[in-house]
Amino acid sequence: MRQIVAWPTGLNTRSGKGDGSRRSATFCRTRAPEVQDYDEVSMRFPCAARRALLAALLAHGLLVAQTPAFDFYPEFRKWWFALPDGQRGPMEAVIERYQARLRSEGVATDEITRRVDLIRSRRPELESDFWNRFFTADAPAFNTAPNAWLVSVLEGRKPGRALDVGMGDGRNTLYLARQGWDVTGFDPAGKAVALAESRAQQQGLKIHTQISLDKDFDFGHGQWDLILFSWMPVNDPARTVEALRPGGVAVVESPEAWYPINGLLRTFESLRILRYEDRLQPADFFDRRAMPVVRLLAEKPVK
Repeated sequence: MRQIVAWPTGLNTRSGKGDGSRRSATFCRTRAPEVQDYDEVSMRFPCAARRALLAALLAHGLLVAQTPAFDFYPEFRKWWFALPDGQRGPMEAVIERYQARLRSEGVATDEITRRVDLIRSRRPELESDFWNRFFTADAPAFNTAPNAWLVSVLEGRKPGRALDVGMGDGRNTLYLARQGWDVTGFDPAGKAVALAESRAQQQGLKIHTQISLDKDFDFGHGQWDLILFSWMPVNDPARTVEALRPGGVAVVESPEAWYPINGLLRTFESLRILRYEDRLQPADFFDRRAMPVVRLLAEKPVK
């Protein structure tokens, strides 16, 4: 799903231009079904209902005002991600460019120093605050329905234990729970996790959640029947494989640009590839614009 801290410095962010045609679907030649009319099961809240829900969360102390000192960060982040591929890292070089830009815009020296100090020393907090704002916005800029690839690969699969990596506001966590899975989700955006918990309670669903960065979450050993990376980078493939039970599956959907050509296939080369797609489609994030997307379903062999 999205990056949490600083992946642009270590990922291939090719432009991924396409002509609108289907892009070399290697293993799976059938189109995954789309999820429609999800308002009927309260996953996609209309604006009025969403405002009412957020008001209720505020009343119960689950959501609080964002950190005003971090107000600059969404603009910085947007500027950073718009830089050409070769200029997105290392971070100190990015900061130097950012300082030069702020000086050219006439921003006061004290304010430049304040922002730079925050970027250097508190970037995980800045990222968490950014995603809290993103997921609790009144007008969501992402797909609030369950991920269509996840919906497709769950068809006919017996429920078990599932892990949703970077759960955000819980759109996929809640869908898995609704299908009978014992699901755990984690995300560093605490207010987004609180929103997921509130929705689960409203819908009579049981989910397990944790506020955590990917690097800090304990995936465990041989305990998951499904691990989902929906628009989240796979930062440690070996850890993921170790955490799956024999017969368990990794489910991945992400921008093609996060991997070199066929890189996602090589990421899980120790698993059995059941389905793989490389196609142009609307993104779940990135303002829902069309982009090349890779999808993978891979199974841990049963010895």
